Amino acid sequence: MSEKNESKTGRRDLLRGAGTGALLVAAAMAVGAPKRAMAKPETKEERKKSRYKETDHVKRFYETNRY
Repeated sequence: MSEKNESKTGRRDLLRGAGTGALLVAAAMAVGAPKRAMAKPETKEERKKSRYKETDHVKRFYETNRY
């Protein structure tokens, strides 16, 4: 009976160690990762302008699906 308990404890320790190792790798990658470039902020005029453009492929989609 004690043999079963010992083997379960070993597996649990292995999984704990693997989880800790994964956290350490993730932390190391986050520290060494390059910073991402930020997009420039939009002006009020850019926020108000229409972004929707009814191009040829959009028109074909509407025709095909009868919108």
